[in-house]
Amino acid sequence: MSSEPVALATPEEVPWKRLSAKAPLAALVPLSATIGRMLLGALLPTYFAGERGLPVVLWVIVLSIAMLLLAAGLYEVATMSYRVVGAQLEIRSGIFTRTSRFIEAARVQNTEVVQPFVSKLLGLVEVKVETASGGKADGHLRGLTPEDAQALIHALQAVRREGAAAVLLPGDAPIEERVLSEAHLGGLLLYGATALGLGVLAVALGALHEITETFYKLLLPWMEAHWEALAAPGMVWLAGTVAALAGLFGMWLVSGARAVLRFHGFRLVDTGTHLRAVGGLFTRRQVTVRRARIQQVVLDEPLLRRTLGFGSVEVETAGVRTGKESADRAELLVPVVPTARTQELLREFVPELPDAISALPLQRAHPKALLRARIRAVGLSVLVAAPATWFWGAWGAVAWLLLPAQLMGAWFDWRFQGWFVTEALVVVRQGFWRRRTTVVQRARIQSVRARQGPLERGYGIGHVRIDVAGSHVILPSVGWAEAQSLIDMLPARRPARRAPHATLPDVRLPG
Repeated sequence: MSSEPVALATPEEVPWKRLSAKAPLAALVPLSATIGRMLLGALLPTYFAGERGLPVVLWVIVLSIAMLLLAAGLYEVATMSYRVVGAQLEIRSGIFTRTSRFIEAARVQNTEVVQPFVSKLLGLVEVKVETASGGKADGHLRGLTPEDAQALIHALQAVRREGAAAVLLPGDAPIEERVLSEAHLGGLLLYGATALGLGVLAVALGALHEITETFYKLLLPWMEAHWEALAAPGMVWLAGTVAALAGLFGMWLVSGARAVLRFHGFRLVDTGTHLRAVGGLFTRRQVTVRRARIQQVVLDEPLLRRTLGFGSVEVETAGVRTGKESADRAELLVPVVPTARTQELLREFVPELPDAISALPLQRAHPKALLRARIRAVGLSVLVAAPATWFWGAWGAVAWLLLPAQLMGAWFDWRFQGWFVTEALVVVRQGFWRRRTTVVQRARIQSVRARQGPLERGYGIGHVRIDVAGSHVILPSVGWAEAQSLIDMLPARRPARRAPHATLPDVRLPG
């Protein structure tokens, strides 16, 4: 076997690849939406200006800024080029002011292929290259042909000395691979109906505003004409119940529609060294995650979903994108996992997982943590019920029913918390109403720290926080002495790294 080094191509020998000529058209809609959100605050004065409106000069300034930002964004897309040289992905844009980005291929955690509706009409895709930075994608190439996107992903895999995983681009026919999970329409509707988040609430409030306008224009005159019938005993409660049910049904409908738009045709397959998830109705999204880079898996099982017999699984690597909601933080989200298949799917992500995660002998939270939770529940209940009683009298006193509900919820949450440590994993379970079971690879732990607040210091307990790249998990309350001992015990001892190879393969993108 020859030991001669592989000749590397110099940067001057590797040509630059350009985006498709239709890339600016594909970028026009998303750039316009982004700029519109940025300039929305500039239009707020129109609300206070009334019928006079804003001066013409201000409109000219606002529209000029919008056009300049849009032109700059399209200019960047039109001048963008890329290439893979040695162990780096280089991305360059601009002519007068040139910007260059260098991404180490070995640091790439996963790649994502997205095909928005406009790109689908143009026959193009977007490729996002993510590292462990914890923010947005480090490399975003908007406007590639499917062939160029496939060649780029295979080139990055070759530099990392991985077997070339099959890249199923949006619109391609599925090939024979092992399917791990699929989501059907009924399951997605249930997933959406049990995931009422802030986005759904915003849409519902917007719809409520429109309904209010309609009420004042159409329904109010009719109600005044039929007031005697409407004021009959029991009609107020009936109307309130119908309105509440209609509002809840509307929120469920909006949430279900959002789930179908995001996960329609969802399919998770195993390609050997990678996991690939594809889904979406108008915007088709493909996420490819390297098995070796998985650092944390979260099983999300709210009470309603557990009752309906399913949960959701979030898979995070070191390239996780930060966000306020868990769906934003997870690179790969399996929306619907039947409870009977939960263990089987989790072992696909974490082979070292014990056989029955639901039957693990979890170490419970410290008993004094229950007292702390009860004090917090009483404080929250008083903070809500006391002002309500002051302002609304007997009707406001109903808010005191929140106190026993909060106390019962505190006990349930404390009772079903727990944690367990194996040779390779840390398993943490939190909550009862929204139960989340987090499995962390000990070899991926970045740091462990113990924290003790003023109230916890008086009880001699504390919290242990485990940090991995871009995310963290907090263990239930433990004794302070035990918390300090966990700092040294939890991180796994990493084996010594081998010396890096002296040469890298010569990788060229097809010209």
